[in-house]
Amino acid sequence: MKKTKKNKPSIYDIAKAVGVSAATVSYVINGKNKVSEKTKQKILATMAEMGYVADQAAVSLSRGKSNIVGICFPLESASLVFSDNPFYSEFLANFEREISKANYDIIVGYLKTPSEFERWLSSRRLDGLVIFGLYSPEIFKIIKAKKTPYVLTDFYDASTDALSIRVDDAYGGYLAGEYLIGLGHKKIAFVGGEQKTSKVDSKRLEGLNKALREKGLEDAYVIETKTTFDGGYEIAESLLKHKDVTAVFCGSDIVAIGLMRHAQELGVSIPEDLSVVGFDDLKACTYVYPALTTIAQDIARKGQVAANALLKAMEGEELPDVEPIRPTLRVRNSTAAPKKR
Repeated sequence: MKKTKKNKPSIYDIAKAVGVSAATVSYVINGKNKVSEKTKQKILATMAEMGYVADQAAVSLSRGKSNIVGICFPLESASLVFSDNPFYSEFLANFEREISKANYDIIVGYLKTPSEFERWLSSRRLDGLVIFGLYSPEIFKIIKAKKTPYVLTDFYDASTDALSIRVDDAYGGYLAGEYLIGLGHKKIAFVGGEQKTSKVDSKRLEGLNKALREKGLEDAYVIETKTTFDGGYEIAESLLKHKDVTAVFCGSDIVAIGLMRHAQELGVSIPEDLSVVGFDDLKACTYVYPALTTIAQDIARKGQVAANALLKAMEGEELPDVEPIRPTLRVRNSTAAPKKR
């Protein structure tokens, strides 16, 4: 005997079971404050009992909201968020954990031309947006024209007055320099992204040089590379040619990890021959060998602050200035006093 397929309950079925109008059920589904709390709870209980699931597309249409927010990363492809730099995926995980509490989903975007960005923003009907890193002024003109609420992360350009959530990068660089100088290092290198385009790395170098100058030491020797594991790996040989350099501060953990790997393959002992400090405090720092000393920027908090700020922006609230997150030093096994020569 064939089983008859059970039809999904509709709002009319819910209304009939509760003894109210379909409009009343619709008000509850769409979050309208037009129904008494007692009736609302009765409708919700009946919906749960009958297995009613709201059509989210229809709910979004009626509310004029998609319940979707976007995060744009300064990368050439959205897939790189998950493959090339664990910092982005750790940030995204904590942002998602916070934003999902308000029933929002996320779409990940990446660096696009202004025309591509406009098509992406329009087609996705985003309720809000997080812009990560450096984007052109044309992008912000499009966002403002669309009246999409947004916040910035790791953004130093003064061309927009939107809220920017970032770590105190210069202070982090200063902490790294102060610590390495305290160990006895006098010739320190900095390895990071291109200084002209990477404002974050330029601030971290600025802080390092401040610490060196305060002690009457020369500015750091600078090597620019890609902010990837491979970027750090590829420049290790070049760095090691400078025999007077006894310590290196890297603008990111992934560069530091790549550099350590290749240096050890070349027979360099870390930290005995070369002390290495990173920046970020990724989970991987405690699993590499030796465990990486780093400047911790509290990625979890950064994601949470960005999510809460965007929620306020989407509610039309005026956003207060957010103080840069103060980083801390995490000492592990990749640093030591320099060997006597």
